[in-house]
Amino acid sequence: MGLKRVDLHTPLPEIAWAWEGLIPRGFVSVVGALPGEGKSVLLTALAWQATRPEGELLGRRVEPTGAVFVDFDAATGDGRAVRGWIERHKAAFPDGDMGRLVVLEPEADTYGLGEEELAELEGVVKEAGAGLVIVDSFMAAFPLDVVKAHQVQAAFYHLRRLALSTGAAVVVIDHLPKPVNGEQAGARGLLGSIAKVAQARSVHILTRVPPREVEGRHVLRWDVLKNSFAPVPEPFGVELVFEPGLVRVVEASLPEGSVNPRKDKAQAVVLTLLQGGAVVPRKDLVEAIIQEVNVHRKTAERYLAEIAEEAGLVAVSLPGKGAPVAYRLPEAPPLPGEPEPSETPTLHAPATPKWENPDAHRETFRSTPLLLNGEGAPKSEDGGETLQEGAYFVQSDGEGTSQDEDPGKAAEEGKGGALWP
Repeated sequence: MGLKRVDLHTPLPEIAWAWEGLIPRGFVSVVGALPGEGKSVLLTALAWQATRPEGELLGRRVEPTGAVFVDFDAATGDGRAVRGWIERHKAAFPDGDMGRLVVLEPEADTYGLGEEELAELEGVVKEAGAGLVIVDSFMAAFPLDVVKAHQVQAAFYHLRRLALSTGAAVVVIDHLPKPVNGEQAGARGLLGSIAKVAQARSVHILTRVPPREVEGRHVLRWDVLKNSFAPVPEPFGVELVFEPGLVRVVEASLPEGSVNPRKDKAQAVVLTLLQGGAVVPRKDLVEAIIQEVNVHRKTAERYLAEIAEEAGLVAVSLPGKGAPVAYRLPEAPPLPGEPEPSETPTLHAPATPKWENPDAHRETFRSTPLLLNGEGAPKSEDGGETLQEGAYFVQSDGEGTSQDEDPGKAAEEGKGGALWP
């Protein structure tokens, strides 16, 4: 524990790229999309290209270092989901080396990536000499409340350590919040806390182009939301071409009018200001767009109106002369006196008390508790494993629940063998 003084005279090494200009080695990247859009197809394509002598994807070089693919999302014990796509990529590019690809799945009694599993993963990556690690998906590998920043930070702390210790690019497949009220998919970024974006060095958002606009083809719009070590490219199109026994990932043109760099930049400005539950007056958002995007006031006002509709922003009236209008994200808590919505599109879980010790996650992040991992899990009447009394968990549909009035205390004391706080 402690701080390390950085030697400012030591030359910095150049950034190495697992995927040129998009996925840096030694850091964590996140790729997010809605379920069923093609995340796994694209990331297995990237993994296969890393096994080729001269890998390439969408015109960008893929470093030939091999890959480790960790599948928690569709684990069946035999790697069926991942192997199915890898076989199709191999049919398109037969010069890849299957011996340079490692596929990992959780054992039957493993519930999430904990410290022991991460240590095992680190050993596998080092032994294979892999420069690319793909975790599918964040929600499945880290079953925690994604709207709680301190819980997300605990998971990313260990992911960053994995990237630093192995020098590999750690790519986490993630989900986007479900669009509601006609909003555009991906308008609110990744599902849950802004801590995901804050701690990753590159963040990518994939959204399906309506088939009617591309003659029924499977085309995705790829937006680079964050890229710390290279310029952020303009949005580009990716087409998944499915043929008997193989699949191809090729560049594609986006429909005319679907890319507006200025509006995209304005959207990024607005969403950044509204993160963390902030309520920002409309006039301040307009001024920020004018300053950051360099557009006239009428254009900034039009952009904000369109962004508010697409992202489902909630307009609220502030106290004061003229009841000025402000905006907040749909998942942000309502202002005092503001009526609660009858139905919310975001994840909910019981409030968790803040840790008195900011380093508590280092003590509570455990990989083989009694919860579901290991032989000591309690059995239900029909012989199946059950959650223990006092354990806090988040269901796959995002509805959190607790069997203990104080889940944070239960996690700290080890009651129920809680995996995460």
